[in-house]
Amino acid sequence: MADWFRRRVGRDVARGEGPPDDAARREGATPADGFTEEGIREALRDVRDPEIGRDLVSLNMVRSVDVRDGRVKVGVALTTAGCPLKHRITQDVRDRLMMIEGVREVEVDFGVMTDQDRQNLMSALHGGRAEIAPAFRDESKTRIIAVVSGKGGVGKSTVAVNLAAALDRAGHSVEILDADVHGASVPVMLGALQKPNVVDGVIFPVESPTGLKFISMGNFVSEGQAIIWRAPIVNKALTQLMRDVYWDEPDFIIVDMPPGTGDVALTVAQMIPKAEALVVTTPQADAARVAVKAGRMAVQAHLRVIGVVENMSYAECPDCGKELRIFGGDGGERVASELGSRVLGRIPILPDATGEPGRCLFEAGSSPARAFDEIAASLAATKARKRIKVL
Repeated sequence: MADWFRRRVGRDVARGEGPPDDAARREGATPADGFTEEGIREALRDVRDPEIGRDLVSLNMVRSVDVRDGRVKVGVALTTAGCPLKHRITQDVRDRLMMIEGVREVEVDFGVMTDQDRQNLMSALHGGRAEIAPAFRDESKTRIIAVVSGKGGVGKSTVAVNLAAALDRAGHSVEILDADVHGASVPVMLGALQKPNVVDGVIFPVESPTGLKFISMGNFVSEGQAIIWRAPIVNKALTQLMRDVYWDEPDFIIVDMPPGTGDVALTVAQMIPKAEALVVTTPQADAARVAVKAGRMAVQAHLRVIGVVENMSYAECPDCGKELRIFGGDGGERVASELGSRVLGRIPILPDATGEPGRCLFEAGSSPARAFDEIAASLAATKARKRIKVL
């Protein structure tokens, strides 16, 4: 990893996943198959590293198990000394093992992986030093949804984070890549400004208070600091985010693209040829006209335009419930018609949607959230795009 990237990285991390569900874990845990070293190791497959998201056994973090007189001592090797999530791992191990009949006491003894062990683990997780992470490759099951717009101010980032939240509500695993380097807003929108954790050159996504995982250049600079980079440096940074971040091959990666049709947007589109473009516009004619250009750029980069979202489509009258078309209408339909696509959803305006830091996700059940739920359902029901090789 480049030195400039290392210098911006801290050790703060977001909170981890919760402990296993008690009812689900109790099933099958009996004295015969649980209170043995083999049974303990099997039970620990239910305990995940809260940052990496995989179980401790498959990560080779469980180094020893001692079972004696109702007491269990587990040796766990951490990737780094002073891991801030150590207490969470301790609690999750205890919660799981205390469900086994006969276990009266659990002790967790921490050590640290050797440099070689850590390098082997990171290499296995990251699939080697490829140009891009496994999740972005053609053979991966992960669908890449690039949220694009022709101009700023149409709510592209709002659509990106709320679409991710809707997919998450529907039970899909989802992560967000904030590729809008100069206008990185996802950290503020999700209320997670901490720096990512980095282990041996592998960057782990930040987790927001709502549980959404993402990565953004906004997490590598001080709040309010402008990123004044020319296109070659921006392209280099984005390449590293797609190569050096541990993307755990989720069902979806939502990419918040930079607005417009410039060099950076084109480069990102070319780097992820299997991506599917979701075009965001507002009802105004000018916004629709520019959104068509963004969609055509995606097509020229051999991306499929999977649909159009019309944001700020209307306001609901609080008295009669009538839809008030404040900005006119049919912008989304015009864009979809020009691109040979369809409108997946129209997002209404809420008077109290102020966009304050950490409050940019619409409340589940609200009219905008329901609209995003429908968009998420449409995307999930659409078959993933098979990349067409252009000769």
